[in-house]
Amino acid sequence: MSDIAFAPAKLPVIATFEKTCRAFLKALGPLALLMLLLVGVLVAGLIAMAIPIGGLGFALQRGHGLEPGSLSFGLFMAPLILVLGGVVIAIALRFSIALYKQADASADGRTLKFMDTLRDPRPGLVDCLLLSFVVSILTGLGVILFIVPGIIISLALWLALPAMIFEGKDVGESLQRSRDLTRDNRWRLLELYVVSALIFLPASLLTSFPLESDPDTTFSLLRGLLVILNVVISILQAIFMVVLTVTIYRELRALKDRPAAVAAPAPDPEPAPEPLPAA
Repeated sequence: MSDIAFAPAKLPVIATFEKTCRAFLKALGPLALLMLLLVGVLVAGLIAMAIPIGGLGFALQRGHGLEPGSLSFGLFMAPLILVLGGVVIAIALRFSIALYKQADASADGRTLKFMDTLRDPRPGLVDCLLLSFVVSILTGLGVILFIVPGIIISLALWLALPAMIFEGKDVGESLQRSRDLTRDNRWRLLELYVVSALIFLPASLLTSFPLESDPDTTFSLLRGLLVILNVVISILQAIFMVVLTVTIYRELRALKDRPAAVAAPAPDPEPAPEPLPAA
């Protein structure tokens, strides 16, 4: 019997979206807490950066007479900005990795301790930074060439970070793994992304449009309330996209890594009947 040719595994869009919604509600508590901690760390980091940067800038102006727009001023400030900015980015990236791990654990019904997740050294921050940089460069080049190639590249590399986090792959392997997982399903991924974005679009527009259209709300209580609501919606959308990414990764991994069906061997041919004896 000849080998059976199976059709490529297709990601069920509706079922995947439903799973994402259920997983989002299930993991909302711990993920929201992690996200709030991330926002707090970023705000504290930016404030901590501003103090030494401002102090150095003041010293350069007063003590050495350097103007803020001069080349010498920029050369003195650049190392400090790079070091402090790198620390803040590294902390933010560690929290982002923890979000993915927490979402995956919630999907399995497991509970992870926040500090254990943050202290886990895997994957390395250098590899994650390099992967994020490569993905951004490739996607940016696709957008520069034309918008459609940028979208295709972005969809093809969507699962590179989960592949690095959950499978321990390096940068090149993560990129290839994402391409393999998303192959034959990239337009379905686009459907899921568009639908997920449209869920939060009305609320985001309702909370941001008055801020841009009504100058009288600049210092009003309404403006403060709208800003808070807009931040909350942005956090919820970010959490939903993390859960969506983890759900897609789990679904495609189950589809692509399942054992291939093997055709049953052909039965042995029946022996030919013995010839009748001659009369």
